[in-house]
Amino acid sequence: MSEVAAVFAPGSLLAIGEYAVLDGGRALVVAVDSGIECQVAPCEHGRRLTATDLGLDAPPEALSRTPGAGLLVEAVHAGEKAFPGLAPPHVTVQGRGWGAGEKIGLGGSAASVVAILGAFATAAGQDVTTPAVRRLLLRTAFAVHRAHQNGRGSGADVAASIYGGWIDYHLLDSVPHVRAARVPPGLRLAVAWSGLACSTTASIDRYRRWEAEHAAGGAEPFALSLHRMLDRFWAASHDGDRRTFLIALSEYGLLLEKLAHRIAPEEAEHMEQLTHAAARSGVASKSSGAVGGDCVIALGTDGALLDEARRAWRHLDATVVDVAPDSGGLRPVRLAAGS
Repeated sequence: MSEVAAVFAPGSLLAIGEYAVLDGGRALVVAVDSGIECQVAPCEHGRRLTATDLGLDAPPEALSRTPGAGLLVEAVHAGEKAFPGLAPPHVTVQGRGWGAGEKIGLGGSAASVVAILGAFATAAGQDVTTPAVRRLLLRTAFAVHRAHQNGRGSGADVAASIYGGWIDYHLLDSVPHVRAARVPPGLRLAVAWSGLACSTTASIDRYRRWEAEHAAGGAEPFALSLHRMLDRFWAASHDGDRRTFLIALSEYGLLLEKLAHRIAPEEAEHMEQLTHAAARSGVASKSSGAVGGDCVIALGTDGALLDEARRAWRHLDATVVDVAPDSGGLRPVRLAAGS
């Protein structure tokens, strides 16, 4: 490695499949054009990790116990192991696009892992846009990110950062499976930040505890309701039935609202306000990701109706997020002269 290798990994949003994806359900996830750029360059003075947005700049081993740095350090170690023989690297990680450096539910942690590994692959002479390299990066990034989440995450955000576009994603025996999703022609996306940051791992833990209590009381497992709605959604996707596709997405969101009142009651009302405000505009709307915070999304094919949803969010003092689907996935980037 004699030159700087740089890549961009898009962020992501979960359109449908929350919680059900943990038990084999098929999730629809979309890559977005706000993500993470990573550069790997030779370092004359030994290994170094710089994360501008987090204020980190030190050897990786000195950052392993620093709050917010652990996942990045783990990704650097994985990159060195997967692509050995490189000179001691200086790894630089920085957010690019809307909301860079902020935790707003756009899959930034997964994109960081993908970007670091992708930069190591590029430095080793690999083409990160080829199927074989992407499969390797998916296995490696999935393992790193899931281990950091104590085995609880789905990895859907990792897959979206690697492959880009609209992704049909599921786990089979804890192995990720990815293929391009079929979505209605002209499908558009609007996003709002709720102002409430949400921990995925904490939400999953609360969900598992509540689901166990719910089932122990003799009630039908809540997951069955999620899976039934997912089946309806994917059948509509297969048939090209745009109306049912959007209805099922909204109704899945209503199921998530019920769940939010059980596991995140203090945040549930605010999230409901945002989703219902968009829905009154005539679009499909739901929370995205772990319930109780992060982003609300609206989907439809009519740009005017989506603009109306954005106005409704602004009226509620929510922050409209300026992102769009990113079809490119993980890719090399050209550096400005002097970088």
